[in-house]
Amino acid sequence: MRNSSGSKGTSRNGGNIYHHNRLFLVASPRTNKNQAPPPIEIAPIEVRNAVYQELMRRSPTLKYYSQLIDGPNGLLSRGLSESATENYGGLPRTQKERASLAHTLNKFIRVRFPEYARRSTRAALIGVPGFWQDEYHNLQLASPRDYSMPLLVVPYRDDRGRIQACQLRLHQNDLRTGEKRYRWLACPFPFQGASSGAPIHFTFKPVDLPPGKTVIITEGTLKADVLVSLRPKARVIATSGVGCSHAEIIEAVRDYNALIAFDADYRTNPAVARQLARLIAAREQDIAAHNLKTTTRIVTWQKYKGIDDALLANAPLETMTILQWISTLEGRPLQEVGRVWEEMGYRPSTAS
Repeated sequence: MRNSSGSKGTSRNGGNIYHHNRLFLVASPRTNKNQAPPPIEIAPIEVRNAVYQELMRRSPTLKYYSQLIDGPNGLLSRGLSESATENYGGLPRTQKERASLAHTLNKFIRVRFPEYARRSTRAALIGVPGFWQDEYHNLQLASPRDYSMPLLVVPYRDDRGRIQACQLRLHQNDLRTGEKRYRWLACPFPFQGASSGAPIHFTFKPVDLPPGKTVIITEGTLKADVLVSLRPKARVIATSGVGCSHAEIIEAVRDYNALIAFDADYRTNPAVARQLARLIAAREQDIAAHNLKTTTRIVTWQKYKGIDDALLANAPLETMTILQWISTLEGRPLQEVGRVWEEMGYRPSTAS
């Protein structure tokens, strides 16, 4: 969906649409006897927050200090302080250990939320993303596979500081071909657990930040947390990827001036440039629709991919207007930006 070459159009989430002529597999209501079960409803935020907090209390990063905190790829190397590492958790590397943790947390939820636990014939935890039951009704947590190293649990907090979902970071040695290092903590099989969705992450509470102040938008919760660790006065909102949750981001920053600080690979990756251009245009159109005086700027830097790495290396940051930013692009990334802005009917003004 990120490759625009040969596409037939653009979907509402900005992905490119393709028509595959040989995929005409139409199910007939008369022949399709095995209807898919309904999706499992996600647990209320109060339940999710309590379960994830308890998970990190029982399985903290400190338990896996040498693998998750210390060392060349640990949290300390990213720029976090020792105390900040307490905001994350660690999952044991084996399926058996994770199943045992799930069993303990299921007892916790039955005591803490008895009415919620009685709502279904399934295990009480099933509505919390990441927990599921196998064919023998045994509770499981995350993937059924064993890993060589523990997994880092990265919480995504809502605008009130509650944990609404989590991502997992795998060790480099555990990545299979084509796998991404970060993935949502969710059931790996359809209809056996609740979906996490793709929420955005707040490092602050908007109720405490007056309208007209400045908010930084970046990709990745860990990156946002590192940014705040290195620049404590920063107020940051993160999405899970450059193409994710644009509508939620725009609504969250509507009352604020926005500094967009996504990874610098937009300079060479046309698909990334396209998604960044979509967000810029949608944000500016939202400002116009609500007759606001807020501004949108792009933060740039050289040599490093992410703003966290740039700050850690004390690299200089530059804040650009939209017109200044587009003047730095060339080749296919520039073409993609122009294409998506034309599709969206957006043209940056001299004030942008």
